[in-house]
Amino acid sequence: MTLRISFTGAAIAAAVTVLLAGCAAQRAPSESAAPAAPAPAPAAPAANDAARKIPAGMTYGEITQTLSEGTAKARKALVGKTVALNLSKSSTKGLPAGLYEVQADDDTYFRCKTSAAGFKGGEVTAKVSNYTFTQKTNRSVVELDRCAVAVAEASAPVVAAAPAPAAAPAPAAAPAPAPATAKGGAKPGMDSQGNVIDSTKVESGSGRTVKGMNDYEGEITGNPAKNSKFTQLQIGMSWKQVVDLAGEPTDSGAYMTGKAWIPFYFGGDRHRLEMTYKGQGRLIFAGGSLGNVSGGNLIWIIHNPNETGYR
Repeated sequence: MTLRISFTGAAIAAAVTVLLAGCAAQRAPSESAAPAAPAPAPAAPAANDAARKIPAGMTYGEITQTLSEGTAKARKALVGKTVALNLSKSSTKGLPAGLYEVQADDDTYFRCKTSAAGFKGGEVTAKVSNYTFTQKTNRSVVELDRCAVAVAEASAPVVAAAPAPAAAPAPAAAPAPAPATAKGGAKPGMDSQGNVIDSTKVESGSGRTVKGMNDYEGEITGNPAKNSKFTQLQIGMSWKQVVDLAGEPTDSGAYMTGKAWIPFYFGGDRHRLEMTYKGQGRLIFAGGSLGNVSGGNLIWIIHNPNETGYR
């Protein structure tokens, strides 16, 4: 028996409609436009420093220590060097016009070969073009090539990068304790200008190392007092030479160094003699012995206008 199936026009239309709807449903996920991935943010240009540091130079303390070595040596050591100073108009009467100073009443002055418009003093960084010393007035004048207030030079503006998504902050580590320093970052017993304010606290190595008579190596620390006799002294001088120039000390005393306890050490720094001069500073000698401390040589000059004179 043959089975015949017949479809009416309405049935065929309904079937076609169902078939098309199913195909559309299958195509929909692939044909629908997915949201475009956000374009990566353009890489930010490398950030420049907000400001370039002002070049460092010799400090006022280093300059005055250099001047104590004599005119010829000072001129050779200073001319062409860069210095960093805080200049102010000198208030001392009777001085030539155009002189600046860092520390009042110490007979060390600065003259500007050229100056920026409106310059009246302040922080400057300049090169030394000349140095002169007038014996009659005991006046030192350091000439600077150009005086202008030293400011940080602004760099090109920094383009801020697009902020990255904030990440969960990691727990901050406790900062390491900063090493103990004197007020204002100065060395123990000294101020930020290189002046000694307490001779008992000054440490070896805080001054400038120099080579003196007979190749003796020593140190000069601090800035000399006005008309100080210490400016006539040189590292390496004997006790007798020093006393002839500087006179008798206000106080003095001898002590042994740690080298005295080193077995089989026969060097010359086992004993030291310290001489204090009121209003000038202290002088340290190495060599000799506890029974004959005058046999040593000068190895350390500590300038201190506020020296009490007693150890």
